[in-house]
Amino acid sequence: MIELAAPIIDPFIANTFRIVCLLFVAEVVGVCGIMTNVINILVFRGQGYQDGVNITLTALAVSDIGALISQQIYNLLLIPMIQETDLVILKSHLGVLVIYVNEYFVRVSSLVTSFASVERCVCVVMPLKVKSIITRKVVFTVNVTIFLVLSLYLFPPYFSIYLGLKVIPGWNRTVLSIFYQSYGESVLRLSYNFTDLLLPYGTFLILILSAATIFFQLKAKAKWRQSISSESLQSGKSVAPFKERKSVVMLMTVSIVCVLLVLPKSLMLTVGGVVREMKMDGAYKDITTIVYSFTSLLETINSSITIFIYYRMSTKYRTEFQKFFSVFKK
Repeated sequence: MIELAAPIIDPFIANTFRIVCLLFVAEVVGVCGIMTNVINILVFRGQGYQDGVNITLTALAVSDIGALISQQIYNLLLIPMIQETDLVILKSHLGVLVIYVNEYFVRVSSLVTSFASVERCVCVVMPLKVKSIITRKVVFTVNVTIFLVLSLYLFPPYFSIYLGLKVIPGWNRTVLSIFYQSYGESVLRLSYNFTDLLLPYGTFLILILSAATIFFQLKAKAKWRQSISSESLQSGKSVAPFKERKSVVMLMTVSIVCVLLVLPKSLMLTVGGVVREMKMDGAYKDITTIVYSFTSLLETINSSITIFIYYRMSTKYRTEFQKFFSVFKK
């Protein structure tokens, strides 16, 4: 008879960490994040959409709200008082359906951020051509396309399952449950290569390359500014690109924060796909539970803190923000 290996971390400790991390900390951060993203949308609307960056950042706020709301719903399912069979569908199975929606919005946010980073990268590299290359129409079209195309992310998992009634003998109840189609495993294995490998890591690569390009370009231009005469500075030929510097640095910061806070979850999912023991039902599920909870919290933080970056690094945003709240002071 084969004996199962004892858990590395006590299951009670792992479950307690998950509840504290997601049900308490992440819920508070998430609620605040939803409110701050609504404020972001209102501020960008007040600024107007003459600048394509505001369109992209509004799209980012919308996707972040979607990610936060879906994560909030998932977190609430961890409430111990809600039993597995208290809902019309098994609680754990509802969590599976919700988490796919959450992962969709997280991927949208990452890709929208990468587009914003590329947009600012073009602004730095080709400052005189950027307005003719990246128009408001182009920006709007790209952002809408990202939302629509990435919705295909939901197709493989939802196509691979169906809902059916399941009798729970111990509870003497019949509830909805997820059942996998005969081809479900093959479809999910095939889609995994794109949705969990190519898409997220490709997005991170774009973010890193764009941030690196922006950094070195700004560094080179800073040296150039120091070498030219004051007469050249007053000529006005190079003023426009430098006015964009704060916006460029702000979006570079958003990109770096996105990589730092979202990459750990992707790495964990990749490890889980390669190492069978690191799956949620594997031998090391206690470690996986703790890592998953912490990386999910990092994603929640990523979707919630952009307002602080905007306020700290954008004079235009700060001015509109203060103008918006001054109305309530009167």
